[in-house]
Amino acid sequence: MRIPAGVAVGMVVLLGTTAAVHPGHVGGPVEQTETLDGPPERPEDLKMDDAVHAYDADPFIYRYAAQDFIEHLGDPTVEDAEENLISLSTDILFRINSWELPDRAGDHLAELVDEIPESAEVQVTGHTDSVPTGEEFDNQELSERRAEAVADVLSEERPDLTLEVSGKGDTEPAVTEEEEDPATYAANRRVEIVYED
Repeated sequence: MRIPAGVAVGMVVLLGTTAAVHPGHVGGPVEQTETLDGPPERPEDLKMDDAVHAYDADPFIYRYAAQDFIEHLGDPTVEDAEENLISLSTDILFRINSWELPDRAGDHLAELVDEIPESAEVQVTGHTDSVPTGEEFDNQELSERRAEAVADVLSEERPDLTLEVSGKGDTEPAVTEEEEDPATYAANRRVEIVYED
């Protein structure tokens, strides 16, 4: 491609001017900077402690032990004249998707069932909400294992009782679940102890 003579001259003048400002730089002159052979010298009065701040983690870490917070597991409520019900919130008793009871749960369960008559027949039934567990086990198995965990403690604390243990999963909700109200799901996560006088 041929460039007209006038344009070629203009390009040479422009390039020559740019190179005069600073080779390889377009815009304006660049100040010369001192080239260092190594890192700058460290001031004599500067100490490592001036640049490093160590924080004690303890004031920022809160540790909770579930067994220390189990004070109230449920109240016996009379559903009808012939049946008594103790409903235990599994959110208090168990970690999510777990059926392992804290160590101190037995003492509190013993207090709750103290009023059950000697040699009574007792039904221990586990219930869950309808949310899938996301684990290898489903809500049915979770409800069964939680009921069994409570029944194991009851059999130790009250060996006189005759226990019938079962799990219902999410098939018998206590309340209708509403997505906008998490408390409705929590109300369905429970273990019920039913006994007759």
